[in-house]
Amino acid sequence: MPLFTGKKAGALLFLSLFIVIGLAALGAECAPQAPKNEVTRAEFFLKKFEDRVNRFRGQAFRLGYEDNEALKRIKGLKEKYPDDPAVEDLFQRGRLALMKSKGDFMEITPEMLVFRENEKKLKQLFGEIADREWKQFTGDILAGPTVLPKAFPAPDRTQVSIEDIKESYVILDEFEYPANQFIDLGREFVSVGSGAKGYYFVEISNRNWLGPYEAVKRYRRLINRDFPEEGKWTLLGRITGIEMVIPQAEKVKTVAPQWGWVVTPVAIYIPGVTFAFYDSADELGGSFAGEERMEEIKDPLYTVRYVPRDVEPERLVEIFAASVKEKNFELFLDCIDPDRKKTRTAQSLIRYHWDLHLERFATLYVHVTTGEAKIDVISGFDTGTGVEDFFLDEEQKEKIREISGEVVEQALVTTRAWDERGRQYGSPKPHFLIRKNKGRWYINNFEQPF
Repeated sequence: MPLFTGKKAGALLFLSLFIVIGLAALGAECAPQAPKNEVTRAEFFLKKFEDRVNRFRGQAFRLGYEDNEALKRIKGLKEKYPDDPAVEDLFQRGRLALMKSKGDFMEITPEMLVFRENEKKLKQLFGEIADREWKQFTGDILAGPTVLPKAFPAPDRTQVSIEDIKESYVILDEFEYPANQFIDLGREFVSVGSGAKGYYFVEISNRNWLGPYEAVKRYRRLINRDFPEEGKWTLLGRITGIEMVIPQAEKVKTVAPQWGWVVTPVAIYIPGVTFAFYDSADELGGSFAGEERMEEIKDPLYTVRYVPRDVEPERLVEIFAASVKEKNFELFLDCIDPDRKKTRTAQSLIRYHWDLHLERFATLYVHVTTGEAKIDVISGFDTGTGVEDFFLDEEQKEKIREISGEVVEQALVTTRAWDERGRQYGSPKPHFLIRKNKGRWYINNFEQPF
């Protein structure tokens, strides 16, 4: 028979719960507390750690003395006083700061890497076109009488007259630029050969060289950023003279003068990569294999083809990044402020920074995200500001507009770049955009990396 029933049993149960709760609270109050001075000292270093995290704005960094000191002190406190709320707060803050010190992260999806796969396809396609066109281009030449059957050993000048081989074609497989470049007789050459094999001096101070070489640079800029600007290539040329020069680049000459056959370039060939040839009728002086169909080939791979008239600043920066990733140079130009494209020097600067942007997307980061734009009126008078509208009537606004000139707005869009692992690369970067009289937005500081 139970000792307690009814109301007595209920009262006893309530009393038991009260005692248990009271003991738990008493235990918590009696848990050892960390000395306040140790907590304060640990927090002092932790705040410095947190400040450094904020300064790096998502960029990863190596921990320094103060950062490590904060973690060491918090670790010691957590091990000694695991139930102290103040220590637990420091522990959670330290954990968050440590995670942020490793850099911000995001998931990189396959869609974000499509541009690199497309570049591989373009490389292969244009490489095949180059091999095919080189074979066609040299087919008739090699079958004709005006070609040297082999470049080396070079014809002996004591046995062969220039008149005998002048205008003959020669293929030089060991043409190395700019390693063998030198200047003599007021002209620029690249030497091919040696004293034992004989020399050819390829003249590169004329359009016959600049036409094909600039075409190779365009190929690199528009198709294959990984192709090096220098190396050992195959050169097709015509023998046009004979000279005695010193084939050495240094100002202080240490080798003896050498006789060699002067060669005027006709075409440059890099097997499996590209083939560029001189064309006197071409305004650019030449082109690379497939260049005339380049846009037709690349067009299906573009995700963006034009800039909308009503484009928002954030979207324009995204289009600007896409133009680089997809090697759409015309779209890249259309994003830039017209005032920064007026002169030849300006155009040259744009191409220089285009190359740098390509290099960064090829080696440093693969994706860009944008923040919300901050827009300010930097010149002229714009209504709709709220406070000023309250004080001015329409006649006053019109007068101010008349004397203030065109309205120029500036938008600041901050971007963050992400590498293949999904980690933020560097710190956020500011991009400034310009709009005049409510027209279209344009990128102003196109030099700025992402």
